[in-house]
Amino acid sequence: MQEVAEQMRRAVDGDLIALHPPALLQRSNATISRSFHSTEATNTAVLSGIRSRGEARLSFRQTAQGTVIADSYQGGCLKLRVPRSPPGSSPEAVLINTSGGLCEGDRLSQQVRWEAGTSATVTTLAAEKVYRSQRSDARIDTKLNVGSHTYAEWLPQETILFDRARLARDTQVTLTDDAAFIGLEAVVLGRTAMGEVMLEGSLTDNWRIWRGGRLIFADALRLSGQVDLVMQRAAVGAGARAMAMLIHVSHRAASLLGGLREALLGALGTTAASAWNGMLITRLLAPNGAILRHDVLRALAALRGSRALPRVWGC
Repeated sequence: MQEVAEQMRRAVDGDLIALHPPALLQRSNATISRSFHSTEATNTAVLSGIRSRGEARLSFRQTAQGTVIADSYQGGCLKLRVPRSPPGSSPEAVLINTSGGLCEGDRLSQQVRWEAGTSATVTTLAAEKVYRSQRSDARIDTKLNVGSHTYAEWLPQETILFDRARLARDTQVTLTDDAAFIGLEAVVLGRTAMGEVMLEGSLTDNWRIWRGGRLIFADALRLSGQVDLVMQRAAVGAGARAMAMLIHVSHRAASLLGGLREALLGALGTTAASAWNGMLITRLLAPNGAILRHDVLRALAALRGSRALPRVWGC
């Protein structure tokens, strides 16, 4: 038994080392950290049945040449890549879950910091998939810290929940008074293009936004049990199987409301937008993921102007 355990440890350690390339980024003088799990932690993960854990930390700083990576860390199944950006454009950081999706007991931890004066976008390589769980939730914890005179975008692609998936997600955003922030969370309940529906499962999605040390936005969503039946209710989803929330916080948020509503006249799903207290909140419902993306893109174009979408969104 001891020999078998040692072989398992070596195999797991070998996979972890192989997934950490010697150089993550070439931009600026970024500090790169490689993560290695201890033997004890690895054995605990194997014995407890946890399939994957991932952690990513990233910060941006401003230089005479523009915004660059200040510091970065990647561990477990969560990786970071920063594609080359055209001259004069803001950098785009891409989060990659190399496990291929989340299921019971999986954990992702994401932290991003935009230092004063920076401008950068963080997105994901593809839609995140959450598979069936028997008992416990998969979990994603995100902390975003946005400094003074900063333009920050948090634009992950959709999260797809398969039937009987269980996901608990928590997003905490801290902004200075003069920062500008755009955040997006989009959820698709089953791969409708494949004829799949999320009949049962659980989704808990919490958002908290602090501005200048004061809580300005708190949103909590919980779907559980017979999710598809709940979404059929007129007061809940009116039959929708995809939904999104788009948040813009800045001093000019209210001035963008008219243009946003005009853009959403061409939406194919159900949309609504409101502005108050320096925030512009858009909610979207759609019968499937394709329509949801169509409507999200219209909303993003109204908020972002001529800024190009992250290139991975077109892959």
